[in-house]
Amino acid sequence: MSISMIPIKPKALKKNSTIALIAPAGPITELQLARTQENLAEMGFKSTFTEKILEKKGYLAGSDEIRLNDLHDAFLNDKADAILCIRGGYGCSRIIDQVDYKLIKKHPKIFIGYSDITALLNAIWQKTGLITFHGIVGTSVFTNYTKQQFKNIVSNQSSHYEIHTNNPEDLNIISKGTCTGQLVGGNLSIINSLIGTPYAVDFENKILFIEEVNEAPYKIDRMLTQLLLSANIQKAAGIILGKFNGCDIDNIEITMNNSLSLSEIFNNRLENINIPVLSGFSFGHVKDQAMFPIGIMASFDTSESSIHLIEKVLA
Repeated sequence: MSISMIPIKPKALKKNSTIALIAPAGPITELQLARTQENLAEMGFKSTFTEKILEKKGYLAGSDEIRLNDLHDAFLNDKADAILCIRGGYGCSRIIDQVDYKLIKKHPKIFIGYSDITALLNAIWQKTGLITFHGIVGTSVFTNYTKQQFKNIVSNQSSHYEIHTNNPEDLNIISKGTCTGQLVGGNLSIINSLIGTPYAVDFENKILFIEEVNEAPYKIDRMLTQLLLSANIQKAAGIILGKFNGCDIDNIEITMNNSLSLSEIFNNRLENINIPVLSGFSFGHVKDQAMFPIGIMASFDTSESSIHLIEKVLA
């Protein structure tokens, strides 16, 4: 986001607010759609979607044009107060260069997702100034923690808020310290895939949060090394790592002989860049998911188990 760009904070949700459902990446089933609606209804929200949401074209939820139009229609829909992506998969990077960012800027609303949705979350924020939300998708497991995190963030109008991890005992301090900066980040593979494009995530003076799922330890090493070699990660204010579910050496399917553990990789790659680094926070491809508003000023102390949001998230 341009330094001169004024942040756009979407309106908070209330009971019975309507959430538009879209599938901008991988295809979904009727059952996944129904369960998403049920989970939202249990939290007190209505939902809406177009007839194109169940389209399928190979590993995509319909053609690029269909998915792009559904995204635009969701922002244009005056009856929708927010937008929730039902799943990730793959496909968002195929459409980010065709998104009408002026349209989104004129019709701002809460936009939520994670995994492949990382591409849209960061691109929308960078191009419009709209605060976006890295959190659940419709196919997520709606645990009590996840539902509480969701409701707290999308309805919060306080100028101060703390995002607490669900399992403080899982946190590991890689490099001690405190920091302040705007939150940016998401899925590591997607962030790496945007390097060298106009949609690359700018880490300078930002608090970077990253997560991954089902990747062998050497691949995590390779992706972190790519960030160190090609991006300005050394200029970040701090780094928060998620659980990296299925990425450690105890995952039988990806175990390699003489593999380094995740903690060894994190320490080796990140402890010497002289910024605070914390791992094990509950977000990403895990059941209990915290929500991070991209573009909001935050701070964290590696000795604590929460992230402090230091400005209002919503209008």
